[in-house]
Amino acid sequence: MEKFLNIRALEALPGVGHKTASVVMSQAFEQPSFPVDTHIHRCAKRWGLSNGKSVVQTEKDLKTLFPKKTWNKLHLQIIYFAREYCQARFHDAERCPICSII
Repeated sequence: MEKFLNIRALEALPGVGHKTASVVMSQAFEQPSFPVDTHIHRCAKRWGLSNGKSVVQTEKDLKTLFPKKTWNKLHLQIIYFAREYCQARFHDAERCPICSII
């Protein structure tokens, strides 16, 4: 089963895109993956970690910046951090511990 389980096989399923396949690989099968959603994409751009032009580019940029063993946990940490401190609407840079220093 495991030799058939990969991100490309998941993406081939109807209605499953790259982000969903990445989340499944990361959360269900504990395979290193860095799913990029709108929170991660926005924060990576704000924090200067990526040029922010596309989620595909953001994913590539973040994968080169962070060790593979941290990807599964880090993507969730960024999402939760963004929801709490670095929101899209009514963003207050002084309230965000990262934006306030960069």
